[in-house]
Amino acid sequence: MIINIFAQRTNEWERLTSPINDVLRKIFFVDPNNGWASGITGTIVHTSDAGNSWVLQNSTVTTPIVDIFFINDNVGWALTYPEAPPFGTTLLKTTNGGNDWIKIDSLFQLMFMSCIYFADELTGWIGGSGIAKTTNGGLTWQECLIDSGGFSNYPVYDLNFYNKDFGYACGGRVDVAGVIWKTTNGGESWSSIGLSPDQIFDIFIFDSLNVLTLSGDPELFFGVAKLTTTDAGTTWQSEELPIFGISYAIDFLNEDEGYSASGFQLLHTSNGGLSWESEMVLDSLVIYDLQFVDEYTGFACGQDGALLKFTSFKKPLVDKIKFEWIQNYPNPFSEKTKIGFTVLSPDFDIPTKAKLKLFDVLGNEIATLVEDGFRWGRYEYEFNPLKENIILSSGVYILYLVSGDSFISKKIIYLK
Repeated sequence: MIINIFAQRTNEWERLTSPINDVLRKIFFVDPNNGWASGITGTIVHTSDAGNSWVLQNSTVTTPIVDIFFINDNVGWALTYPEAPPFGTTLLKTTNGGNDWIKIDSLFQLMFMSCIYFADELTGWIGGSGIAKTTNGGLTWQECLIDSGGFSNYPVYDLNFYNKDFGYACGGRVDVAGVIWKTTNGGESWSSIGLSPDQIFDIFIFDSLNVLTLSGDPELFFGVAKLTTTDAGTTWQSEELPIFGISYAIDFLNEDEGYSASGFQLLHTSNGGLSWESEMVLDSLVIYDLQFVDEYTGFACGQDGALLKFTSFKKPLVDKIKFEWIQNYPNPFSEKTKIGFTVLSPDFDIPTKAKLKLFDVLGNEIATLVEDGFRWGRYEYEFNPLKENIILSSGVYILYLVSGDSFISKKIIYLK
């Protein structure tokens, strides 16, 4: 998360020029410049300039692209369903940014898979009619074990992983159950739990303990259900929101601000998902998917070839020093944790004086952990309270990296 000297508020969605009018159901960016969106007639469009222009790619199919995922700006995968026997799922793969797509029809015959996720170029998972795993980039797949509970055979709609071992899947059936699956062994086996009356299309992982998802009623009889866990999926809390609709996708800019693509509306939170409000979509568009590539920039897609770009009001002035956190690990921690950050200074060679400070949630300063001059680059610091003679009780603490009037803050959790 970056907090800096802010320019004038320009927090808004803007419509981008789209080369097609197909229904776009999925969008995926690997960085602020390179992204792809896929549609229901085999459409795949690509941008390499942050959405300023889009190019239509040849997917080699005319059937719906139900999911698309890239691990970098070259290697990616997509899923579709063949229009002729053998029916099932067709896997598409590219190794040159989508300029060429290789079609494989033989892997999932009579199985309808709807989501795909990769941790690196070799290790990935696919979900739909069950869950399968690959360790060779998708050449072969091994079916994963799912518990024999009452929800085990329901369709999977999305996959998301915190790391290579720990991940979630979500799905279910309308008017029957919304289901969450969890794995702690790299997807080799999964446990399932039914949580809501309707299916769940996306799930967002804050950290190793905290996860959030939204489930909506397509018949609009009941409000959107907010489902959260604070203990890594062991227990879940449910709350019906005073908003009606379906949540197709969820993503957060930072720990506080997030959006859900909900068709004719966007659901917005500014307090970490505690409460949500409905916002009308620009030009009355219908939006099905969205993604934030950093705290300042996001993209969305939807009906009639709709492509949108989000620009946050928190965009810092480019001539000021900027900091970025690198995810500390582990978090929560009981002994020590590695704290990483990146310094982006206007002057590459001149050190910038900065302090890394620790505060409690009441705003009391506990200690200065680091005070030094930092040049442009990445830094890592191992924090062990016992070695530094810092007495902490279990709870939430706030890290601040401060230089003049520029700073960033981050929550960490200490468990004795």
